[in-house]
Amino acid sequence: MVNRKILTVFGCALTHFTIGTMYCTGNIMPYVTSYIFLKDESVTMASMTLVFYICFLTYSLSCQIFNIIQIKYTPKKGIYAGAILYVIVVFAASACQNRIAVIIIYGILLGAASGTAYPAALMIAINCFPERKGLITGIVAGSFAVGAFVFNFVATAIVNPSNIKPYERTVSNGNKEKFFEKSIAENVPKMFLILGSIYTVLLTISLSLIQDINIKAQNKSANSISQLSTINQENEESKKTNKEITKNSNHLKVDSDDANFISSSQFSEFNIAIENLCVEENIESEKKIEYKKATTFIMNPDIDFSVTDAFKTRQFHQVFWCFILSGTAGLFAVASFKTIGIKYGYDDTFLTVTGSLGSILNGTMRPFWGMFFDRTSFKMVYLIILCTQICICVTFPEVSKFKPAFLIWLVTLFVCSGGHFTLLAPTAVRIYSRVIGPKIYSFFIISMGLASISVYFIQVYATVKLDPSIFFYILAGLSGCSLISTIFFSEILKAK
Repeated sequence: MVNRKILTVFGCALTHFTIGTMYCTGNIMPYVTSYIFLKDESVTMASMTLVFYICFLTYSLSCQIFNIIQIKYTPKKGIYAGAILYVIVVFAASACQNRIAVIIIYGILLGAASGTAYPAALMIAINCFPERKGLITGIVAGSFAVGAFVFNFVATAIVNPSNIKPYERTVSNGNKEKFFEKSIAENVPKMFLILGSIYTVLLTISLSLIQDINIKAQNKSANSISQLSTINQENEESKKTNKEITKNSNHLKVDSDDANFISSSQFSEFNIAIENLCVEENIESEKKIEYKKATTFIMNPDIDFSVTDAFKTRQFHQVFWCFILSGTAGLFAVASFKTIGIKYGYDDTFLTVTGSLGSILNGTMRPFWGMFFDRTSFKMVYLIILCTQICICVTFPEVSKFKPAFLIWLVTLFVCSGGHFTLLAPTAVRIYSRVIGPKIYSFFIISMGLASISVYFIQVYATVKLDPSIFFYILAGLSGCSLISTIFFSEILKAK
């Protein structure tokens, strides 16, 4: 019979696999934009990338909704709430042919649905195997990106099965934009209806596999762990005392042997002292094992911090603000890979393969990021990600005109984005403990939402009068700022 914990982790991974299809936004938005263009000729491809960025912002902010749900109910209720809203939004999107409606329904509400279910499934999975939090985070969070690999192909097969290239049209401001023809654009409602039906089946299966946890009991248990250190010290003192008693008893036995005399009452007291010592040593050993297991990979187990105290630590701000800066590069690749490729004249199938390959590696590499984190540190993993991003962004303008290089460079940015998302949860738990770590994570993830909005404004407004290559140099500079800060990062907190 399959272990219940394994089934639960699989159910959580399947949940992430389904709600992670929000990553398909970058692939399907050119279709949706072409559909809107049939009624609104002022719409542009660049302006509609806002949908993905808003989706990620509301996704990150909605993690706070989960905090409210878990306080009043249980984590699985958060999955229920997010899953139901997610399916409703996808079905409702099939009726939208207005940019504002798409931004509100598919951008704001889809992100809120995903953000509500995401941390709930992740917390339940980590709770099953707390000593492997990095690996479990990688597997479950990796599934979040893998879903887009499958459904990018599904969406493209529904909307554009013949791989017809978009054609150039003049929008209301006089600029030239490329859109898909009417016969393709009109397949968008059917696409949303089919996807919504598939998501419903997958989420139903995942919810049936997941076993809920009592978060209040978990927190109460975690709070008591901090007392074990004091108990261990008391046991050490007790052990020394008992050893002295044993020594005196043995001395008494030797003296009595010399006198060829020992009373039955003294012998009984000696046996009781030995038995008590053995029992207390066994209890002490069990407590030490429990304490070691509970604090595995926890860097500051003896520091009792509240959420407010965590906000005041240097480590919180180093992670939060650095991720706002460095998260921009990967999110830009995820959101705009097809928009960029259309400008270079690449065909729809090639761009779908690029996005799907990026998504699958984004997901499958997350367990490796997690295992690397478990074996090293946040600083080591994050520095590797930052150095990679800087190299990619600096060289992309020169190599992007070559098809293989375009694919490899963008896929690498997808992988770096996956590394960002993998690091946040285990880092929060490792630094701030299992008690407040999940709450800190819900604030850490907001940094990625803010990064998505930041890159949108840089892309659409800040570089509008500059050479396009300057945009990538700006992204490299933002990652460089994060790199400088991370060099001085430490996982050890200072006591209050």
